[in-house]
Amino acid sequence: MAAPVEKCQNFFFRYKKWITNNPQGASEMEAVVKWGSYILAGRLKHSTLLCEIVYSGSRLFEMFNDFLIKGTLPRLTSKEGDRLKILLTVMEYVEVLVEVAAVQLWGEMGRWAVVSIIQLAKCIGRLLLVLRYKISVVPSPPIKPLDRRAAVKTKQQSFMDTTQGSSPEVIRLPRSGRVIRTLAGAPPIHQRTFIPPRPPNNNENEPVITKVLSTRHLAAEALHILRPVCHLSSMYFFGQQSWAPWILSLGMDITSLKIYNESLLTSAEKAELAHRRINILYYLVRTPAFHAVTYKRIHYFLTTVGNRIPLARTVCHPLLDYIPEWQKIYAYTWS
Repeated sequence: MAAPVEKCQNFFFRYKKWITNNPQGASEMEAVVKWGSYILAGRLKHSTLLCEIVYSGSRLFEMFNDFLIKGTLPRLTSKEGDRLKILLTVMEYVEVLVEVAAVQLWGEMGRWAVVSIIQLAKCIGRLLLVLRYKISVVPSPPIKPLDRRAAVKTKQQSFMDTTQGSSPEVIRLPRSGRVIRTLAGAPPIHQRTFIPPRPPNNNENEPVITKVLSTRHLAAEALHILRPVCHLSSMYFFGQQSWAPWILSLGMDITSLKIYNESLLTSAEKAELAHRRINILYYLVRTPAFHAVTYKRIHYFLTTVGNRIPLARTVCHPLLDYIPEWQKIYAYTWS
């Protein structure tokens, strides 16, 4: 038994070394796996389930590689609520897979039961991040994919600093987070002050965010977090084809964005709000807007392109057949 375990450990160490030394190569490998899910669409009997297995696996594979890369990079420390963030991120990556599997195992009733449970669990987890860990704007997913190019630059800069013998003027202690000045960065005796040193990479343009969130900010984030649960609840009372759930969730989205005070947000949080504004366009593919407005125009466009452009029919006609299936699967994930 010891030999197989030792072989697995050696393989893992070699793989970790390759990933940390070749983050761009890892990105290309993940892209190949992800594109495999699109190639398989509609080509097999249970292609929908197989596509979601491949796609969800590629996202989890990407997150695992990000963790390996982060473990070797400087200034990439963990924050509070990491376990809950990881759990919520994994749920977002596999929720469609679980939904598709529930349809094939238990039918439509099982599907809606699974969707409701997942959205309720995500809602509770996001509220915990806001109320307990004071995260003002919870991104989707909570753990964003690592910027591999920036990671490579960070690693190269760290290597250059080491080879040139340069040392930072201040450092942050890994456990306490306290910022102290190094011996090499200490000024002459006659220039020393009792002003505490600033942390490295301090951005003076970023606003200082306090841990106490205002009632207005909490209300805005709560509206965004509770929106999927309210949408599903109203669908239960008014029906899937009713405009009431659609209008309710859209109103909650717009109200949430309107009452944020962006002057107190960081650049990352402002970018997340901009992403949410773009996501409002997804309401065009949600029921009943999709069946009443959007699909007719998509059908007309793809039919026209397929009939007038040579060889375009081989792409447009399969899309027309598969778009309703995509809408049925992805219209209620809210991710």
